[in-house]
Amino acid sequence: MQKIPLNKAKEGMVLAKPVLKDNGMVLISENTELKEDHIAILKKQGIKFIVVKGAPLDMSEGMYGFSIKNRIERLDYIFRKHKNDKWMQKVKKFFFIYFNYQLKKMENQGD
Repeated sequence: MQKIPLNKAKEGMVLAKPVLKDNGMVLISENTELKEDHIAILKKQGIKFIVVKGAPLDMSEGMYGFSIKNRIERLDYIFRKHKNDKWMQKVKKFFFIYFNYQLKKMENQGD
C-alpha cells in the first residue's frame, strides 16, 4: 500500500482505500482499478492524494522532492535560529533520529 500524489496516478493502479470527499461521501471505492476517467474525476474534485495497492512508485525523493538524506543535511539550516533553545534542539534531535531510522528502513528493504 502506498500513498501517492494524484498527479502520479496511472491507469491500471488499484485503490487500496476508497477515495472520499471532505463530507465522507465515497467518490471511488476500494479495489477499483483506475482508468483515465477516474483520475480526471478526482482531479476535478480537488483530490490531492490517493492510496494504491503495492508500491508502484519510487518515492525515495519523498512526495515533495526532498530525499531523506537531504532532510538530514538540512536540519542544521532549518534550526539555525534556535541554537540556544533547548526545546527546539530536542525537536531537531527527534527529526535527526526519525530520518535516520527511515533511511535505515529503506536501505534494509533493498536487501
